[in-house]
Amino acid sequence: MFDYRELRELFDINEPLGWSEKNISSLKTEYGSLPAALEDYYRQCAGCDVLASNPAGDYLMSAEKVGMYKEQGYYVFFSENQSVSFWGIKLEDMDKPDPPVYESYDHGEWFLTGDSLSKFLISEGYLCAVTSGLEYATEDYLEADEEQAENIRSKFEHIERADSGIYQGAEFYRINEDSYMALLPDSSGSLVIFASKSEEGFDEAEKAVLPLIDIDPEED
Repeated sequence: MFDYRELRELFDINEPLGWSEKNISSLKTEYGSLPAALEDYYRQCAGCDVLASNPAGDYLMSAEKVGMYKEQGYYVFFSENQSVSFWGIKLEDMDKPDPPVYESYDHGEWFLTGDSLSKFLISEGYLCAVTSGLEYATEDYLEADEEQAENIRSKFEHIERADSGIYQGAEFYRINEDSYMALLPDSSGSLVIFASKSEEGFDEAEKAVLPLIDIDPEED
C-alpha cells in the first residue's frame, strides 16, 4: 500500500478523503486495473479539495475525464490549471504498481516526466502547499542564481520522495516544522517560493531563506 498520510498532514486533514469505491471500481472495470499508487491516492486524497482542485496550479482529473487521451494510449490523471499540460500513464503500464509518468504539452507529443507515479503525486501535494494550499506564503516567485540555489540546497532538508521530474526537476525542501519551499529550474538559476502553516513559521522561514538570495527580511 502507498501511504499518502504526509500529504494529508500538510493540510491538517486527519482522515482519508477519497473517491467512492463505486468510482474506483468503475475505473478498474473500464481499464482492467489501476496502478496501486494511483488507486491508493484516489482512496486517501482524491476527495480533498485543496489537493485535488488547486486553483493556482495543477489539479486531479475527474473520473469522467481520464479517458480524454485514451485513443493515444494514455490514462490522463492530472492537468495544469490552464489545460496546457496533461500528465498520464501509458495504458500498457496500468497493471504496474508505480509506473512512469508522461506529459503532453500544448497537445503535443508525449514525453517522459519521471519514473514514479507515487513521487509525482507527492510532489504535486508539496507544489500545491507552496503555491496556494498553506495560509502564509510569498507573494510572488523569488529568483536565485545557481550559487544561491546551491546554498539553499545545503541549508534545508531535501524531501527526496517528492523528486518526480515535474517542471524540469522541481525540488522541495522543509524549512522548519511548519514551512516548505520549492526550487523550480529557470533559465538563470531557480525560482523560489515558500509557504507556511503558521505566521510564526513563515516569519522564521523569511529570516532563514531571504538572506540567502540577498534580500533583507526586514525590508521585504
